[in-house]
Amino acid sequence: MFAIDNMVAQITQLITYPIKSCAGIKHHAIELNRLGLAGDRQWMLVDDNGVFLSQRKHPQMALIQPGIHHNTLIVNAPEMETLSVNLEQLQQPIEVTVWQDTFLAQTLNENANRWFSKYLGFAVRLVQHTDVSNRLIDQDFAQANQQVAFADGYPILITHEATLTQLNEQLSQAVDMSRFRPNIVVSSNRAAWEELHWNQLNTRDLQLDLVKPCSRCVMTGVEQTSGQQKGTEVLKTLRQKFSHQDKAVFGINAIPIFSIADKAVLKLGSTLNIQQNPA
Repeated sequence: MFAIDNMVAQITQLITYPIKSCAGIKHHAIELNRLGLAGDRQWMLVDDNGVFLSQRKHPQMALIQPGIHHNTLIVNAPEMETLSVNLEQLQQPIEVTVWQDTFLAQTLNENANRWFSKYLGFAVRLVQHTDVSNRLIDQDFAQANQQVAFADGYPILITHEATLTQLNEQLSQAVDMSRFRPNIVVSSNRAAWEELHWNQLNTRDLQLDLVKPCSRCVMTGVEQTSGQQKGTEVLKTLRQKFSHQDKAVFGINAIPIFSIADKAVLKLGSTLNIQQNPA
């Protein structure tokens, strides 16, 4: 590993979560577009009212492992047969809700709905983000008409290895970065938590505007490898020892801005220039 300059961050992980709140996929290289990493949170499970489901109430969702092969979504989960969903066979759109946003999403076949309902033990539907979906990022933090798919609020979440190291020093048992479900993990020679004061990460073709620290919830207690809720120690430690503006935060939300085309490629080991807010 080469030395990291003081104002440069190196990409150490790239992760997508095709189905919101389900297991992630690690990548060596991946395309980034206006909605974030390609394929990230393009599908979502909703209840009978169209409201999104998450590990906050259903930690076993962490064990739903999606994959994408050509135009097929392939999904596995414990004690379930493999599910294959043809992504070209879209059904009628329905209204769905993610937090305060209600918008349209496309439904898929009933076989997928039955599969997820059987695994979770109650009726759910699988929906897909398509051109019918129109969900704007909070305009207090975004430029006009910038959109997000099914992520909680922003296209990209970035975390810093130094911050996890310092957090783990305060925990009775160390946790993995997967607890925080980032899209991009970086290492640098900068201090822990300094990422909350970075303004941008950029390359020649790409600018990642770092717009808002990520507030945390009970999902930090879900062990991603077991799908079990392990308690509130992580959340309490963030709130009591590392609070930011009186909130438990970890990581920072980002919005991509492209200088040439509406896409770029990120690779493990690549460097991003750090632009920091003035002290």
